[in-house]
Amino acid sequence: MIHFKSSIWLLVLLAVSDLSIAQPQAGIPLQQDKLNYAKEVEREALAKKDTLLLAEVYYLYGKINVDAKNYLKAKSYFIQSLQIVEQKHQFDKVSRIYGRLSWLEREQLNMVKQLEYARISLAYARLGTRKSLMSAYQEMSEGYMAVCHDSLARYGTHPLQDSVFYYCKLATKIAYELKDSVSIAGMSGQLGKIYGFQHNPRAFYHYQVALKMHAARNNTFGQIATSQQLAYTYLQFNQPDKAYPLLQKANALYNAMKIRAFKAEMDFNSLYMEYYRQKGKWQKAFEQSLKVRANERDQMTADRNGAVSRLTIAYEAKYEAKKKKILIEAKERELLLSKQKLQVQNWSLLILLALLSVTVGTSIVLYRTSKKNERLSQQNETLVQEQNHRVKNNLQLISSLLRLQVNGLDDDSARNAVEDSQRRIEVMSLLQRKLYDGEDVVNVNVADFVAELVDLVLRAFNQEQVEVAYHIEPNVKLPVDHMMRIGLIINELITNACKYAFPDNPKPALQISAQIVQKTFHLGFTDNGPGFTRTNPPVRSFGLRLIQMQVEQLFGTYRMETKGYFQFDMKFNLIQSFQFRGKPV
Repeated sequence: MIHFKSSIWLLVLLAVSDLSIAQPQAGIPLQQDKLNYAKEVEREALAKKDTLLLAEVYYLYGKINVDAKNYLKAKSYFIQSLQIVEQKHQFDKVSRIYGRLSWLEREQLNMVKQLEYARISLAYARLGTRKSLMSAYQEMSEGYMAVCHDSLARYGTHPLQDSVFYYCKLATKIAYELKDSVSIAGMSGQLGKIYGFQHNPRAFYHYQVALKMHAARNNTFGQIATSQQLAYTYLQFNQPDKAYPLLQKANALYNAMKIRAFKAEMDFNSLYMEYYRQKGKWQKAFEQSLKVRANERDQMTADRNGAVSRLTIAYEAKYEAKKKKILIEAKERELLLSKQKLQVQNWSLLILLALLSVTVGTSIVLYRTSKKNERLSQQNETLVQEQNHRVKNNLQLISSLLRLQVNGLDDDSARNAVEDSQRRIEVMSLLQRKLYDGEDVVNVNVADFVAELVDLVLRAFNQEQVEVAYHIEPNVKLPVDHMMRIGLIINELITNACKYAFPDNPKPALQISAQIVQKTFHLGFTDNGPGFTRTNPPVRSFGLRLIQMQVEQLFGTYRMETKGYFQFDMKFNLIQSFQFRGKPV
């Protein structure tokens, strides 16, 4: 039996990664002490007519709004500061601001723009100090890391990964020259992350360097985050006993801080869940998974409450200003009413007419917008249908081209290879037809799909006399990408049976079973052929290698037996497959 471990690396990786690509964290309200300090410096700059000091004030305003997640306002202040320092040829400050702009674009997932700003920052940094150059190299490394992150996390490689290494190592070299422990820790953690993605043991050394630097500076947050990343790497290398002490120490540091950080708690629970999974303590792993879900709910609640608080504060401030304005206007109206009551009534009538006009105009605009959105929705539905139709036609066209190619081939092995490819295309075409013709465009009925697929392959080999027994629950449904892989597996199994089991078999028969037991999908396939022989081991067959790859991509396991018959059994966990697969491989 060949086993393939199903893991939860993607979930843990997203939990411990410093690069947040999912939901942005809620910002803190504007910090009044910092705001008052910036205003005080602004008054001083205006009084002295010191433009460079004013540029620094704008930069401070930008940082304050970054903390509050007011990214548009922050960008506006950074640009105001940039306009001044560019005129004054302050290259270090110009580089610093472009680095900030790059970070803002990265937070908003504008990957192309963030790299553009990072390159400009680097160009100015080359005209400034070594520290400025180091910061620019760091920004370039972070920029390329943001571009490569998803691919590195899933596949361990990306065409631009060398750029991440290049700029990271340049920044590290300068950091050691300047004895900048903060930057050394940051770049070491970055290198550890990259090597961890590549499953390279060098990750341990770099994380340990980062951890040592954070400990030397008594940076508790840094120690916690780096310990989590190092523990994750040990788990990635299946060394849970080395990961556990790190988690315990980091957890003790976190508890001593007596604060509540949702992300840190989620990271701990995710890592403990993977630790218990590797140790085979499934009950504790399940308990940790429940804690992860609770963390996610708490984070969503905190994000929502933070957003509501900010909106409430802004509304109350606006309401107070409006209230004062209304009181002043009311007093003025009272004075005017005592002198010119008729004139006030006329003005009131004009105001009512104006409001009515605005209301009517707004209603018309909203109605037209609604109609436009309705038309766009219909157009999108038509486009989706057209796209599905084209995919279906393209698959049929490919199948027809392969069929024509078969007719022109004289070599039997080449003919068989093309015919096998044609049948695999027909599996995809069958799945596309099921989606296109049905109402559910996400899930596929297993029983209907398997029955039609078996009939399709048997007819292709002129084996309609084969007796087929199905043991498939009628209501079992699976997502499209799962059914695509299962369809390819069944196609290869039936193809092998038609080629090797049925030709000399007086009563060819096969059985196919499928069921879901405790969130685990089981697939069974049996034919009454002679099975494989020692001179023809399964590993040499491309079809069986394809089966192996499909099972692996489902994070499942399979078993084959051949004792006067051929039997294939496969299973995979639906929950793990949904959680950790990410995008289809």
